[in-house]
Amino acid sequence: MKKTNAMKIAFCGITAGLCIAVMLMGYLFPFATYICPAMAALLLFPIAYEYGAKTSFTVYLAVSFLSFFLVPDYELVFMFVMVFGLFTVIKLPMDRKFKKKTNYLLKFIYVNGTLFLSYFILLVIFPVQALLNEFAEYSVGFGALLVVMFDITFFLYEKAIEKMIVIYIYKLRPKLI
Repeated sequence: MKKTNAMKIAFCGITAGLCIAVMLMGYLFPFATYICPAMAALLLFPIAYEYGAKTSFTVYLAVSFLSFFLVPDYELVFMFVMVFGLFTVIKLPMDRKFKKKTNYLLKFIYVNGTLFLSYFILLVIFPVQALLNEFAEYSVGFGALLVVMFDITFFLYEKAIEKMIVIYIYKLRPKLI
């Protein structure tokens, strides 16, 4: 990819549009509440790799802002805004800066902190009635099990991102250049 300003703007705009389209697919298919924000966040990686953290953060903010207005499912939006989208933007700088064990600890703190903050906002500050009804049926043990399962899934997602990075760099990027 040539790194001219016009190419940069076009690439970022197309990627942002694709992110919104994937987020809207998550609303159409209720079982994809976590899958579609994760897939939309993966689309931000080439921007982070090609143009750096500032540009990918700008696209992340644009997609986040538009998601609040275009995607009716706020649980889906918060999963992108708080957990997956921001993680994609900060992953490369974190991997470069910290050692492996420290990096895993910081990612564990990040994923649990943003998960709890997301659901705190959705359940307490701006209560979504459907979520309140759903969570009223859960016991404390089942809620803890869901958090553990989300942690495991998130770290598998992080490993998948690492594999996608390799595929992007060695397979897709040469075809785009």
